[in-house]
Amino acid sequence: MNYTLENNHLTAKIQSHGAELSSVRGKSNGREYIWQADPAVWARHAPVLFPIVGKLNGNQYRLYGETYSMSQHGFARDREFFCSQEEDQQLTFQLTADDDTKNQYPFEFRLTIVYTLSGNQLKVTFQVKNDDDQVMPFSIGAHPAFYCPAQEGKHWNEYQLQFEQNETLERHIIENGLRTGQTHQLMDDEHMLALHRHLFEEDAIVFKHPKSAWTRIVDEATGKKIVTVYHKDFSYLGIWQKVGADFYCIEPWLGLADEKDFEGDLTQKEGIQLLEPAQQFEVSYTIEFHE
Repeated sequence: MNYTLENNHLTAKIQSHGAELSSVRGKSNGREYIWQADPAVWARHAPVLFPIVGKLNGNQYRLYGETYSMSQHGFARDREFFCSQEEDQQLTFQLTADDDTKNQYPFEFRLTIVYTLSGNQLKVTFQVKNDDDQVMPFSIGAHPAFYCPAQEGKHWNEYQLQFEQNETLERHIIENGLRTGQTHQLMDDEHMLALHRHLFEEDAIVFKHPKSAWTRIVDEATGKKIVTVYHKDFSYLGIWQKVGADFYCIEPWLGLADEKDFEGDLTQKEGIQLLEPAQQFEVSYTIEFHE
């Protein structure tokens, strides 16, 4: 089922399947900002990544002496959420454990996702509640895909990524979905990164601990702002394009794919969050859509 948030600036649509943002359209310019999930290219818009981010070594993890299987980015993106609250400028979706999730992830949990529209910004809040009686390890992340080219007559390689601050960042190399342990310096005291096909031939760009509180897509020739993602409370940042496709993803993460030889317990995985019984974790990011 599709739900809509609307104000004088934007119309945003969120689907209950995966609690996934599926459309944001500008009122003044008529522009669609979100990739429209062409199944021949990439059949998603902005999936929620939970309870893992990235891929597991062998698509399996070990926890408290048991072994479990789970596919890349976890199961939340493929589950039906319940819309628990519907207001003019806010929608709240919830997902709780069932027999199927417990086969993959043996916890009683409550995942709540709140979308709040304000002016030309959409805030996305993740709340994770541990309803179990043992410590619950998890990761969570966002994967919004922004349509580029954003203007008629432009090409997707005519855009840049702009960071709030000058960054010196290493790219953590991904091979077959897993981190190799190798790095490549991609930015050296710079705040702009040109976007082009070759950047993504080795999968996503993964940055650890950027200083910047926000990252945005801008027109390379004019500097015109397209979208800005505010992600200061997230430890990792993924940048991805299906090579040659008309979108770029800016992905705030609290978690990472496994390293290729990782065989430890899930609680030891880099970037994992550990949530005590009866406790709730909350984090949010905001997207600004420039008119």
